Amino acid sequence: MNKVRIIGLMALVIGIIIQFTLENDFISALLIGLGIGLLVVGRIKKSAI
Repeated sequence: MNKVRIIGLMALVIGIIIQFTLENDFISALLIGLGIGLLVVGRIKKSAI
C-alpha cells in the first residue's frame, strides 16, 4: 500500500470512530468520504498521459 491509501484508511477509521462516539455527522461524513475516495483512487494528482 502506498502512503495515500494508508492516509485514506486512517481517515476512514477516524471517521467511523467519530460517527459512533461524537455523533458529528458532517465531520464524520467528510472523513469517511475522503477515506473511501483515497482508498479507491490511490493517488492525489492526475497523471499526465
